[in-house]
Amino acid sequence: MPTQEERLNTLEKKTTAAIQEIDENTTIMLGVIRHQGQDIRRILQRLETVEEYLDTVKTKLDEHTTLLNQILARLSENHN
Repeated sequence: MPTQEERLNTLEKKTTAAIQEIDENTTIMLGVIRHQGQDIRRILQRLETVEEYLDTVKTKLDEHTTLLNQILARLSENHN
């Protein structure tokens, strides 16, 4: 049967190994989180660009709709 000192020594080694594993996993997770943060920032920038583009398209579509309505109104006037 191991002595109390041997058991304590074994426990200290296991605890040290567990702490080291936790530290390594924490480091890995922090790296992943930082990378995801960068990805999210890039996605948000891209989304802003897409929103600006869609606003431009909507403005053009509104302009074309207005023009088409004017044309239709004139055609109706000329038909009557």
